[in-house]
Amino acid sequence: MEIQGTWTKDEEGFMEFETSQLQRLYEAVTDKYHQVYNRYAEELDDEDEAYYKALEAGYEMITDYKEIDGVTEFVTTYKTPSYVADIWYVTDAYTGKRIYDRGFLRIKSK
Repeated sequence: MEIQGTWTKDEEGFMEFETSQLQRLYEAVTDKYHQVYNRYAEELDDEDEAYYKALEAGYEMITDYKEIDGVTEFVTTYKTPSYVADIWYVTDAYTGKRIYDRGFLRIKSK
C-alpha cells in the first residue's frame, strides 16, 4: 500500500492534510516513532543511545536529502516496522527555495 498527498500549515502552525486518511496514517507513524524514541530517551537519559535502541527496534527518523520521483528533495523520513513516511516541502519554481508552510507526504507500508 502507498498513499500520497499534500499538507499545509494553518495560521497556528498545525499541519492540515489533503485527506483524513493521510492525517490518520501520518499521526499513527510519527506518534509511534516518538513514543518508542522518547521511552528509550527517558530510560537511558542519552539521546544517542535512545536513537540506536529505537533503530534496533525498527524505528528511525532521518532528515536528509532523498530522491523522490527523480528529484532530490530535503525530506524527513519516519520508519517503523510497518511503514515508511516521507514528508517534504514544496519548492518555489522560480527561486528554487523551500516553502515552509506546505508540502507533500508519502506513506508506504512495508
